[in-house]
Amino acid sequence: MEDSDRADRVAVEQEIRRLYDEATALVADTWPSPDTMDWGTGCGDYADGTPSESWNIFNQYKGPTKSSAEETAERVAKMWTDYGFPTKVVEDDKIYPPRKVVSYPPYLTGVREDGFAIVFTIGENYADFSGYSRCAPIDPDDPVLPKNW
Repeated sequence: MEDSDRADRVAVEQEIRRLYDEATALVADTWPSPDTMDWGTGCGDYADGTPSESWNIFNQYKGPTKSSAEETAERVAKMWTDYGFPTKVVEDDKIYPPRKVVSYPPYLTGVREDGFAIVFTIGENYADFSGYSRCAPIDPDDPVLPKNW
């Protein structure tokens, strides 16, 4: 594995972190520490057998929001569309509290072929964010690799 692979890992993590930071800032100035924020499996291996993984984040906010759910969701959808992730606000009233949902790829369709997906939901006194980066080569120093046992 080349040093450029590590740069790819940094880039894909930073992309999700930026999307997370910008979306969550529209909701409230302070969020709790993320429930999940780590590298995870599920990407499979590259053609040469190199394992890959995705950087994931999930967090929930409970409390008053800066703007209405509709306004915040529309702003997130516009921001993501401007970044090249075309999306629109949909409503899910089967979850509680009922929420406006912004998702790329479209809500409930899974992840892109490269592992990427972002989902933002907001309702009354509630919001959450889930992000999955593009797949990247596993860290060669990762203790899960047999060569590092």
